[in-house]
Amino acid sequence: MSVFIYKAKSKQGRIVQDTIEAPSRKEAAAILREQNLQVLTVREIQRSQTFRERIQNVPVLEKAIFCRYLSTMMKAGLPLSEAVEIITKESVNRKMHRILQDLEYSIQRGQKLSTVFARYPEVFDPVFLTLTRAGEESGTLEQSFEYLAVQLLKSYELSQKVKGALLYPSVIISAMMGVGILMLTFVLPRISSVFLRLNIKLPITTKILLLVSSFLGKNYPWVIAASVIMLVGLIFLIQMPKTRIFLMKLASRLPVLGKLFDQLDLAHFTRTLSTLLKSGVPILDSIKVSVETLTQTKFSKLGRTFEEEIKKGHSLSDAIALGEGIFPSLMTQSIRAGEKSGSLEVVLAELADFYEQEVEHSLKNFTAILEPILMLIVGIAVGAMVISIIGPIYSVIGNLQPQQPGVR
Repeated sequence: MSVFIYKAKSKQGRIVQDTIEAPSRKEAAAILREQNLQVLTVREIQRSQTFRERIQNVPVLEKAIFCRYLSTMMKAGLPLSEAVEIITKESVNRKMHRILQDLEYSIQRGQKLSTVFARYPEVFDPVFLTLTRAGEESGTLEQSFEYLAVQLLKSYELSQKVKGALLYPSVIISAMMGVGILMLTFVLPRISSVFLRLNIKLPITTKILLLVSSFLGKNYPWVIAASVIMLVGLIFLIQMPKTRIFLMKLASRLPVLGKLFDQLDLAHFTRTLSTLLKSGVPILDSIKVSVETLTQTKFSKLGRTFEEEIKKGHSLSDAIALGEGIFPSLMTQSIRAGEKSGSLEVVLAELADFYEQEVEHSLKNFTAILEPILMLIVGIAVGAMVISIIGPIYSVIGNLQPQQPGVR
C-alpha cells in the first residue's frame, strides 16, 4: 500500500487537502471520486520502510492465529471484510498489520484473498496459497483456513520442540565461550605480564596462550567491538535461506542429526499432503506443493518424479516405491493401504503424527548424547588451560626455593 497526498474539491466548493492510502494512484483517485470529491491533484509520498520493518518477519504462530480467528468469524456468519477489519485492529506485528490493511482494502475492491497473499511470497508459502485458492474455488474458505490453522500450529509445535531440545546445549556452549573470552581478555593478561618478565623456560602451549591473552588484554575494546560485529553478522548470515540450506546439508551428514532431518522432512511432507487433500485440492497439485516442503536431497530428487508417475497412471505408493530404500517401507505400505481403502488423507495425517513423535524421541536421544560430550569438551578445555598455567607456576616456585647447603 502506498500513501498519496491529494487536493480535491467538495460539493460545497471547499478545497480539501489530505492523505490517502491505496495500492496505486489510479485507485486512490477512484476512492476519492466515490466520496463525491472532484480530484484536482494526487501525488504519491515516497515512504520507505524502517529498518525494523524490513528485517521483521511474520511468525508462524501469528499466521496460525489469523487463520483460526478468520475461520471462526466466517463460520459465525461475519462478512469477510468485517472479519479482516477486526483482526487488523488486533494485530501487533507491524508487517502483518500492513498486509491485513492491504487485504482489507483489496476485499472492498473485489479482489480475491489468494491474489493479495501472492504479493507477499516471503510470508505466505505455496501451501498457504494453494489452500486459499482451493477454498475460494470450492466455496469452503472457512474450512480451508481451519485446516491451515491446524497445519501451522502443528508446524509451530514441532519447531518449538526442536528449539527446546537445542536450548540446553546452546546455553552451555554460549557460557563456555563467554567464560573463555573473559579468561583470555581479563584474567590471563595479568598472569602473562608476570610470566613473560621471568627468565624461565615455558612450554610452547603456555607461550601461545599467554601471548594471545596479552594481546587481547591490551586491545580488549577492539576485541569486544569485533566480537559484537561478528555475532550480528553471523545472525544475519544464518537468516539467509542459502546459508540455512548449506548448514542443513552439512548437519544432515552427521549420524544422529541425519536421521532427525529425515523424520522432520517426512513429517512435513505427510502433514502438508494430508491437509491439501482434505481441502479438496487435486492430487497432482497437492503432490507438487508437498514435494516443495522436502529439504533432504534424496527425498526431493525422488519427489520430483511423483507427478510424472501419477500422470502415467501409477499410484502414489508405486511412485514412492520406485526409490528403493529412500522413503521408509512403513510409509509406502501405509499409503498403499490408504489408497485401497479410500482414506489416504487420514492415513497421511496418522503418518505425520507418527513421524512427529519420532522427531521428539530423536531429539531426546540427541540431547542425551550431546550432554556428556559437552561436559567432556568443557573438562578438556578447562584442564588444558589449568595445565598451561599451573605447570609454569610450579616451575617458578621450584626455582625460588633456597638450595640446601651441602653436608660436610
